[in-house]
Amino acid sequence: MFPLVENFSELYTTSQVLLYLALSVGNAILLFFCSMKFLLVLQQSGYQGKRYFKWLDNKNTPYLSRLMLLCLLGFLFFCVMNTCFSSVLATFLDATTSKTVACYLGFGSYLLFTISYINTESSVNAKVPLKKTKRLVRLAITYLLVLTVVSFGFITLLNYLAFLIKDEMFAILRFSVICLMPIIIPYLLFLAYIINEPFETLIRKHHLKNALLKLERTEVIKIGITGSYGKTSVKEILKVILSQKYRVLASPESFNTPLGIALAVKKLDSTHDIFIAEMGARVKGDIDRLAKMVKPTYAVLTGITSQHLESFGSLETLKDTKYELFENLNEKGKAFFNVDGEDAVELYNKFNGDKYSTGVKGDNFVTAKEIETTVKGTKFMLCIRGEEPILCQTSLLGMHSISNICLAVSVAYKLGLTKEEIAQGINRIKSVGHRLELIPNNKNIVIIDDSYNANETGVVAAMETLNLFNGRKIVLTPGLVELGKRENIANFNFGKLLATNANIVIIIGKHNAEMLINGLVEGGMAKENIIFAKNLKKGNEELNKIIKEGDVVLFENDLPDNYN
Repeated sequence: MFPLVENFSELYTTSQVLLYLALSVGNAILLFFCSMKFLLVLQQSGYQGKRYFKWLDNKNTPYLSRLMLLCLLGFLFFCVMNTCFSSVLATFLDATTSKTVACYLGFGSYLLFTISYINTESSVNAKVPLKKTKRLVRLAITYLLVLTVVSFGFITLLNYLAFLIKDEMFAILRFSVICLMPIIIPYLLFLAYIINEPFETLIRKHHLKNALLKLERTEVIKIGITGSYGKTSVKEILKVILSQKYRVLASPESFNTPLGIALAVKKLDSTHDIFIAEMGARVKGDIDRLAKMVKPTYAVLTGITSQHLESFGSLETLKDTKYELFENLNEKGKAFFNVDGEDAVELYNKFNGDKYSTGVKGDNFVTAKEIETTVKGTKFMLCIRGEEPILCQTSLLGMHSISNICLAVSVAYKLGLTKEEIAQGINRIKSVGHRLELIPNNKNIVIIDDSYNANETGVVAAMETLNLFNGRKIVLTPGLVELGKRENIANFNFGKLLATNANIVIIIGKHNAEMLINGLVEGGMAKENIIFAKNLKKGNEELNKIIKEGDVVLFENDLPDNYN
């Protein structure tokens, strides 16, 4: 048994405590900046521990091994510096002072390696930057406190052990253990999250309560939009068209969670006529909660595909979840379905209320005919049942964009817009960022950015758009993700599709590389036209080596940071 210290003032003087506290704060700041990637992934995982630890435990995640290397280098050099200089210092200083100074020398090497690690990590651009939200700020403060407390605990404990053991070498090297702290920062971050979560729950409840009261008291028309894909695009299209007649508020960007919608509702005032809520889901019940919160009188389904099948488990569960929006419509509610996909047709047939079908296939309430797509946009005849067709023009590319427009038009028409007002609105629509967006450049090169969240339906539309252009076609893609058990076959089929539509394919990352390459080879693409790059930065470097005037470049999908 180790003896207890009777008088701690002998072991820990005021100056020592202040020194240890300064070291602890400094170490906490260093470790915080080492944690940027983990903060980013936790945020992109929706602050869900299961998704965060799934990424952390993935054998392809390199960050734990990098932290281990940082710990090893810091620890070794700490020991070397302290051991080597302890004897040197003894020739200039008295024994007590030399030992005291020697035990701190290694912090210099630890500082050097940690700053080098931070500098290296900061040079790697995130696909989606860390969003500096109020929640993130609160988490950062708690995390810094946790790091400081743990660092202080380590330092004081090591000093206490040195007092008990009374070994000269241990006394000199005792603080080297601090160099091993980086390996536990992913878990300390999650500890900070757990500490904050009760408070965050109260904040969410407060925002949701206020949003519910506001939505109940307002007479604004409420529209809910859900689907496996195209939600943001349809929302933005509908907002532009409805703005011809109404003042519209829509949930911003891809804010499609309860809290995201609640924050959007804060901007709702008496001047607004319509509120559009984009509704996303990861598991069954998500849409039901959102629908009960917003209580929309207009429900819109953009389409069904295998996107997010990984979290839903099965296509049936996914369809049931999307249908929750329509189950929450009241008797006067209207339902709008894009029926260009078979699964959406199934849900359309299942709904027994006031419903409208749209799409570019078949005889629907709203459809498009005589579609002419060029590199500058699309012309088509808009056909609304009971109205004479009207010529429309948009800068949007791709057949799926026209399908989205038809869906938005059906809602706008039922809200009282004339076909002329609708046509004017369609002409004002601009592409949504990273969704088949043409990127201007000062070279004779066509760059198409379709890097936002690709799915099996979307890649077909992307290939159709790619074929509108003349020239050598180069595609950069990491493949498709979040498809669960279907992911391998989906990427194999995507590879075959690429083989028939592209001249060169640059595969980004190894997550789906094997199945994409198998599909490309099966589809007939020569192996010399298949290039592998371990990340997007390397992919761009490979692109710069081969690109030339007249090429058409498509960026199809981009893995979120929690896949890298």
